[in-house]
Amino acid sequence: MIYIKVDEDLCTACELCYDVLPEIFSDRGDGIAIVKNYRQEIIQENLDKIEEVAEECPADAITIG
Repeated sequence: MIYIKVDEDLCTACELCYDVLPEIFSDRGDGIAIVKNYRQEIIQENLDKIEEVAEECPADAITIG
């Protein structure tokens, strides 16, 4: 099982993750990102993009495990 987490304390609300992958990430209402979809088939289909977004996150707030 692939695990994705956004550290809401580190997130700077840059919008990168939910702009690139709105099927996985969402704005919790104040700009801070949250993981909205834990369906493993969607995560597996988008794993390359998720890894790219995690690497590009300016706050290093996204963890994949």
